Amino acid sequence: MKKFLIESSLFAVAIIASVYFVFLQADGKSDPFYSRTTTPKQSSLILGTSKAAQGLMPEVLKPYLRKDSYNFSFTVAHSPFGPAYLSAIEKKLEPQSKDGVFIITVDPWSISSDGADPNNESQFGESKSFMGTLPSFSSKPNISYLLNNYGDNYIKILWNFSLMQVHTDGWLEVFPPMDSASVKNRTAENILEQKLKLKSYKFSETRFEYLKKTIKLLKNHGKVYLVRLPVDHRIAEIETELLPDFDEKIEELAKTTSVPYLSLMNSDTKFTFTDGIHLYRDSAKEVSAEVGEWISKQ
Repeated sequence: MKKFLIESSLFAVAIIASVYFVFLQADGKSDPFYSRTTTPKQSSLILGTSKAAQGLMPEVLKPYLRKDSYNFSFTVAHSPFGPAYLSAIEKKLEPQSKDGVFIITVDPWSISSDGADPNNESQFGESKSFMGTLPSFSSKPNISYLLNNYGDNYIKILWNFSLMQVHTDGWLEVFPPMDSASVKNRTAENILEQKLKLKSYKFSETRFEYLKKTIKLLKNHGKVYLVRLPVDHRIAEIETELLPDFDEKIEELAKTTSVPYLSLMNSDTKFTFTDGIHLYRDSAKEVSAEVGEWISKQ
């Protein structure tokens, strides 16, 4: 019996060590979120949904901001404004920072919600995801994320093959086929999907209040800037249908909180999108430079 227990213990240790070794290999190609939960706490952040995750590049912004920043943006499903995202931001934020730069990207979807009551926090789906349950966003390896939120077979971590990569500064780069037919098909799919979402999504006063809370929190740690990123004009029409007075709401919010607001809407013809919503790499560089130059003049 003693020999059996020893052998069983050694076998268990070997399994745990093997799994831990695999976990150590997880990186920015493992999935679109993991590496953002492993980097250190940050003094300057880029916040928002996947538009910002793909559209704003800290490397390009750095000469204008005169400091490093970190892209802590996720998706409209994971990081609309609400208690979960605010809590995650607090966990990622360097508590002693006082001279940070915080770019908060906004759009109608990030302050809207589906469900019978768009103002009911208990119905916010992201609170049940890693955004609302992860105890740390700066642990490497992040065992909690990998055990509870990694959605694929662990062996795929070792393959390290992906059509996307989260860079060390948090920017998400994707590698989709960019021939005209592929872009047209992806854009058509997004237009259809967003039209369907119009049936269930409504403006959420609660989410809007959490946007205000986010601004208030970050103003204690530096300067805050609100930015609306461009989208294809057909996607913009859907966003207008969702929330016709969006710009008026954000402009009033910017005024009452004393933060600058830049809208890059109506400039979609200048840029290339992968799917009507997300900026392609070259256009992300252009937009990042435009945002950086604007910030430098404030």
